[in-house]
Amino acid sequence: MKVVARRGFDATVAEIAKESRVSPRTVFRHYESHDTLIAATVQDMYEAFGRPIEDLAPPSDGVEAWIDHLALTIHTRNVEILGDAFWDIHAPRHNPSAALSEMDAFRRANRVRGIRYLVDTAWQTAGGTGDAPEDLTLAFALMLSAFATQALVIDFDQRPSEIASLAADLLTMLLRGAVDAQRSERDDTSPGADEPVP
Repeated sequence: MKVVARRGFDATVAEIAKESRVSPRTVFRHYESHDTLIAATVQDMYEAFGRPIEDLAPPSDGVEAWIDHLALTIHTRNVEILGDAFWDIHAPRHNPSAALSEMDAFRRANRVRGIRYLVDTAWQTAGGTGDAPEDLTLAFALMLSAFATQALVIDFDQRPSEIASLAADLLTMLLRGAVDAQRSERDDTSPGADEPVP
């Protein structure tokens, strides 16, 4: 994972073998090709990335503190675990190998499942009922994405902690707005809402 995070998919079997303190032959005993090695490594990266998120304590200290911690965890992990592999992991591929196609499907499924879990947790904790609004889900996906991390680190010289602070502030604002809108809509449609107040 260290070599792939540093070199992306250009990481060679020889570099990975050296970091792992084994021979390239040993690597090929376990992986039939460079692509299967890379795909397995990316899967390990996403599993390592997801563990701290799944272990994140429920928002008992309030949803704002939970979102702050969540954003910091994710943007830090985007830098530490994915690193420069981000570009190759998310690049469109023409005629990908079966291993890379499976990796793409794995990455997407994990990302969508993870974001939906986080949004549902935030939504319900903040007092929302039913399903969270789709635009809130998309906002979480955008603000907690490796794309946001990379763009702000590379183009704007931001640290993960600065990115996390911005993301948390925006997500908290959007979450509160969505919950307030749902409450207002519910109040407007409750029986007797159109009746004059005596």
